[in-house]
Amino acid sequence: MADSMGLQFVSPYAFEAMQKVDVVRLAALSDPELRLLLPCLVRMALCAPADQSQTWAQDKKLILRLLSGVEAVNSIVALLSVDFHALEQDARKEQQLRHKAGGSNGESILVSQLQHGLTLEFEHSDPLRRLRLALSELLAIMNKVVDSNGEFFLKSSELFESPVYLEEVADVLCILQAELPSLLPIVDVAEALLHVRNGDWFLCLLVANVPDSFNEVCRGLIKNGERQDEESVGGRRRTEALRQLCQMNPSQALNIRAMVVEECHLPGLGVALTLDYKPDSADEAVICPIFCLLLNVLCDCNAHV
Repeated sequence: MADSMGLQFVSPYAFEAMQKVDVVRLAALSDPELRLLLPCLVRMALCAPADQSQTWAQDKKLILRLLSGVEAVNSIVALLSVDFHALEQDARKEQQLRHKAGGSNGESILVSQLQHGLTLEFEHSDPLRRLRLALSELLAIMNKVVDSNGEFFLKSSELFESPVYLEEVADVLCILQAELPSLLPIVDVAEALLHVRNGDWFLCLLVANVPDSFNEVCRGLIKNGERQDEESVGGRRRTEALRQLCQMNPSQALNIRAMVVEECHLPGLGVALTLDYKPDSADEAVICPIFCLLLNVLCDCNAHV
C-alpha cells in the first residue's frame, strides 16, 4: 500500500515490549514510538486490572509516570469517558436501518446531517461525536465488505486519509474496537481497513494495541485472501498488509508462512516472507526453504482444485 509511505510504523522492539508489557522497554521508546501505543497504555492505566499482584501495581505506577505530561493522553482519557453501552445500542439500530434499506447509507442514527466535510466535523467535534463519526464510517465500510461478495473495492474516506488527523483517528479506532469487541470483531475491522487508504498503517496500530490478536488477525486475512494474489489490487494490498504485520512481529513470520501453506491462499506472501526471513546463523539454509515452500504451495493448490 504505497499510500502509507512516510508514516511511522510500530517497530519490532516496541511491539515486543507491548506483548510482554515490559515497562522498562516501553520507557526506552522515543516519543513518536510511544505515541502509537497510547490507546492501549491509557486503557491499561485507567481500567481495573484482572492482575491484582504487587508486581503489576508497580508496573502500573511506572506506566502512569510514563504517560504523565504526554499531551495526547488527555484526549484518549476523554474518549474512554463516553457511555459505550448507549453508543453500541445506537450503532446496532443503525445497522438494522441499513439492513432494511438494502445497505444504503441513508439516514444515520449515529451521526446527524454533516454541516461540513468529515475531516472538519471530526476536528470540531467533542469526544462522543468523534467516536460516532468514526464508528458510522467504519460500519459502512464493514457492511460494504460483506455485500461485495469478495469483490475488492477501495473506499475513499476523508477520515482515513487526512494526514493531520491520522493519529487521532487511529486513537478513536483502537478505543472503539477495544470497548465494543462484539460489535467490532478485530478480524472484521482488519478486513475493512484493507479497503481504505493508509489501511496497513491503521491495521498495524490496531494490532499493536491488542498484541495478543496478532495470529488471529493474520489467519483471518489469509483465509479471506485469494489463491492467486499477484493479479489483483486487493491481493497486493492484502499481501502488503500482512507483510507489514510480520515486519512488526518478525518472530512470527515463519508461522504466518506456515498458515499460507495450510490455507493455500496468498502464495506470493509465502514467497515474500521466505525472502524477508533473516536466519540467525549463516549455516541455516535459505534456498531450501524457498523450494520446499513453493513445492508445498503448488501441491496443496493442486489438491484443492
